[in-house]
Amino acid sequence: MQASKIKKNEEICKLLGEVVQELKGKKKKSILAYESDLPRSVVYYILEGKKDPQLTTLWRLALGLDMRPSELLKIIEDRVEGGWDSFLD
Repeated sequence: MQASKIKKNEEICKLLGEVVQELKGKKKKSILAYESDLPRSVVYYILEGKKDPQLTTLWRLALGLDMRPSELLKIIEDRVEGGWDSFLD
């Protein structure tokens, strides 16, 4: 994989972690994991931006945040530096 693609993947994972951290508010990580039906370690890695989750993981995470998966992805898409089109290279 090209270095620029790796960097973009890392950027998305970091952004996901930041968004989930904001959306969970004061909810503890362990509670989010429980409500998402995900292992705590997975939630921790996502929050740290070190996990590139599968679609089913994003789906469960959105449920734990009381939102639709599309809403979660839209928030991330809107925050991508340079916009969504910057990933089409």
